[in-house]
Amino acid sequence: MILNLRALESLPARVTLTDGANRMHIEGVGFTAIGMVTADFEVVPGDHVYYCHGQAVTEARLECSRCLEPYTATLRGEIDFSIQEVADVAAVSRDEALDNELLVAAGSSEIDISGPVREALLLGAPLKPLCRDDCRGLCPICGVNRNEETCECKVEKTDPRWDALRDLLK
Repeated sequence: MILNLRALESLPARVTLTDGANRMHIEGVGFTAIGMVTADFEVVPGDHVYYCHGQAVTEARLECSRCLEPYTATLRGEIDFSIQEVADVAAVSRDEALDNELLVAAGSSEIDISGPVREALLLGAPLKPLCRDDCRGLCPICGVNRNEETCECKVEKTDPRWDALRDLLK
């Protein structure tokens, strides 16, 4: 996803960029982005720096953490990064740059912002994806998907600390 800094006519500016999710390689455990990624953000100038804040959105194929069925959902993430113009990019060590700061040579017109957009979407992905809020999951005994059919399995919840006393009753 390429941002053309010189194409911004007046600053601050509102920018909307799109790119294919497959080209940006947005993948995590249990999900893969599909379709188009849209980044909508504001660019505010500073002294040899551009501050960018907004939102990234894409559709993703996720796997439900309860029933393991695939489903599609919208991923949203907050974009917050800066673009610092420096005389010589190679002279600046990565330790000197901030985590959310992109470096560009002074006078350059284009910069790849795929990294901050990818990071925003990865951070916006659910920690425990659910196909729906009332997902009943899989039966721990027979493995049937409880959303699609019912089973007759009895799941006893016992405290293992009382097992020795239960054995005395037998």
